[in-house]
Amino acid sequence: MARRRLDLTQQQRLEEILRLLRSAQRVDVTDLTVRFGVSDMTIRRDLASLETSGQARRVHGGAVPARAQPYEYRADQQPVAKARIAAATAELIGPDAAVGIDIGTTCRAVAQALAGRDDLFVVTNSLHAAIEFRHSTSKVLVTGGLLTAELSLTGGTPTEAIRGLHLDHLVLSCGGVAAEHGVTYFDLAETEVRRALLDASENVILAADHTKLGTRKAIHLSDLDAIGTLVTDRRPTGALATALERQGVRVIVA
Repeated sequence: MARRRLDLTQQQRLEEILRLLRSAQRVDVTDLTVRFGVSDMTIRRDLASLETSGQARRVHGGAVPARAQPYEYRADQQPVAKARIAAATAELIGPDAAVGIDIGTTCRAVAQALAGRDDLFVVTNSLHAAIEFRHSTSKVLVTGGLLTAELSLTGGTPTEAIRGLHLDHLVLSCGGVAAEHGVTYFDLAETEVRRALLDASENVILAADHTKLGTRKAIHLSDLDAIGTLVTDRRPTGALATALERQGVRVIVA
C-alpha cells in the first residue's frame, strides 16, 4: 500500500490513533506509517507521547490501550487541596447562576461545596456531581449519553443539546495545563462533551491542583485564552505563569 500524506498535526494524529485503539484494541507502527504518510520514527514518538500520558502502552511493533488510574484512586489524591480549591471556586459562583460542572474528582468537590445552594441551574456530564445535589432544590440537568466507568456521560446527542444552552460559568477540570499545550486531558470521548460545555459558557473556571500544573496529557481540550480563572493550591511558576499572565488568566491560590 502506497503511503499517503494527510498533513495532520501531531495532535490530530494522536486523536486518530486513540480512536483506532478504542475500536481495534491494538495499533501497529507499520500500519500507522502508511495511514498517515509519516516515518516510523514519527509514529514511535506519537506512541511514546500516548504512553507518557497514560493513554496507551507500547508493545512490540505497536501499542495497546492502557488503563487510566481509576476514579476511586484519584479521589483519594490531594483531598485537602481539592477541598480548598472547591471552596474558593464556589465563592466565584454568584446568585441565580447557570453553571456547568465538569467530570473529575476536583469538580465533584466543587459540587459538594455548592450543594447547599438552592438558586442554581446546574448542568453536568458527571453523575458523581449530580448526586451531590440530590437534597438541593437547585435545578440539575444531566447531559445524558453513554455511561463510562468514571460515571461520566458521553456521546453525540448530549453534545448537541449542550450547544443550545447558555451557562454563566463552567467549572472545568483537566489532566494537565501547560504553557505550550494549554488545557489537556486523557480521554477523547469525554473531551468532546467538555468542548461543547466550553462553547456554551461565558466564564470558564479551571479547578486544578498543583499536580496538574506544567503537565500535559494526550488530548488538547482548550487553549489558555479560553480560561477566565485558574483556581489552584500552589502558584504557577516558570513558563506557565508567564503564559497565564500573558493571556489575562486570573489565578487564585486557595
